[in-house]
Amino acid sequence: MRSLLWLLVALVLGPAQAGTPLYTCPDAPLDPTVGTTLVPWTIARYEGGVYTDVLTVPCRPHVDALHKMDRQGDWLLSVESASDLAGSLAAPAEPRDVIHYDAAAATYSLFFCGGSVGGAVPAGVNVDAILLDGGDGGDLWVSFDVPATIAAATYEPGDLVAYRRTGPGCDGWTILETNPAFDASAAGTGIPVSSNVVGADKIGGTILVTLDVPTDLGPPGTITHTGNRVLSWDGAVWSVWESLAGWTIANAVEGLSWVGNPGRIPATLVVGKSTSPPGSLTLAWTPSCSGGATDYGIYEGALGSWYSHVPVVCTDSGGDLTESIVPAAGNRYYLVVPRNPAAEGSYGARSGALERPPAAGACAATQVISSCP
Repeated sequence: MRSLLWLLVALVLGPAQAGTPLYTCPDAPLDPTVGTTLVPWTIARYEGGVYTDVLTVPCRPHVDALHKMDRQGDWLLSVESASDLAGSLAAPAEPRDVIHYDAAAATYSLFFCGGSVGGAVPAGVNVDAILLDGGDGGDLWVSFDVPATIAAATYEPGDLVAYRRTGPGCDGWTILETNPAFDASAAGTGIPVSSNVVGADKIGGTILVTLDVPTDLGPPGTITHTGNRVLSWDGAVWSVWESLAGWTIANAVEGLSWVGNPGRIPATLVVGKSTSPPGSLTLAWTPSCSGGATDYGIYEGALGSWYSHVPVVCTDSGGDLTESIVPAAGNRYYLVVPRNPAAEGSYGARSGALERPPAAGACAATQVISSCP
C-alpha cells in the first residue's frame, strides 16, 4: 500500500423491513410471553419476539403515543388523560400535549402544548400518535383520536398532521399549510374514519402505523389488519411490517417507535496494520452520534476514483467498534457507516458540506440523514 486515505462517515437508510427493533406499549395490560407483562405506562423494546422494559413513566399514566428520539435515552410521549406524572411536571399535561423525557437529567417537561400552539388542537382532542420527521430538530407529526378541525381544515383520525418549530417553549410550534403530512384517505383504498391510527413512525419514505380496530385496507374483506400488526405504507401499497409475538388481536399497539435514525460518525477513524491475517488492516472508530445506530458497515473504494466505494462487511463483529479487513490491491480509501436493520445514515460530507453518495449494493437500501442531536 503506497498511500491510503481513510475517511469516516455515517449512515444510508434502506427500505423498511421486518426485524427492526421496535418500541411499544399496549392499550391495556397483557402477557405476550411467560413471565412478561406489558402495561400501558411502561415502554418496552421488542426484538426477535422478546420484550424488554426500558422506561416506566411516573404515576402510571396510560401512554398512548411515543417516539424514540435520536439523543440517547430521550423520549417523546403523550398521555391519555391529564397528569403531572407524580409532580414531575409543574402543571398537568393534557391529552393534546406532548411530553419530553430528558434521560441525561432524568426530567420530564412539556414539548408541545396543543392548546396554545399556532393552529391549536381543540379541547377534548387527544394526540395519540407522534413522530419527529428529520431528527430531533425536525417537524412534529401528530395524529388525533377523533376528527379535528384546525385552521378551517378537518383532519381524520388516520391522518398525520405536521407542526414546525417557529419559536421557543412548548407553544413555539406552527401548523404547516401543506397538511396532512400523511393523508389516510389517499393511502391505497384509504383508512376508514372508523379506524384510528394509534401508533406511527417514519423510516425514509415509508410510514409505519398501528390501528385501534381490525381494518380492511384493500377491496372489502380482502386485507384485514388486526391490532397486533405494525403496518407499512411505501407510497403505493400496504404491507405487514411486523406481527408482534404473543400480542392478542384485541390489544392495540398504543405507542409505536422504531429504533431511530442511524446518524453519523465523528471523523475519528484510526487505521493500523494487523498481523492476523498477514497484510490485513485494523479499523477502529467511535460510536455514531445517534442512539439509532445498532451496527456499522465498512466500505472500500479506489483512491482517486471517488465514490467507487462498495461494502466490505456490513456488521461490526463483536460490537466493539473495531474490524480487521484484507485490503484490495492498490491505493484504497475507507468509510465506516452507521446502520440498523432498516437503514443507513450519513457517508460523511465531501467538499462544500455535501453528503457523499451511498454505495451501489449498500448494506441498507434506504438512507436517512439527520442532524446529530
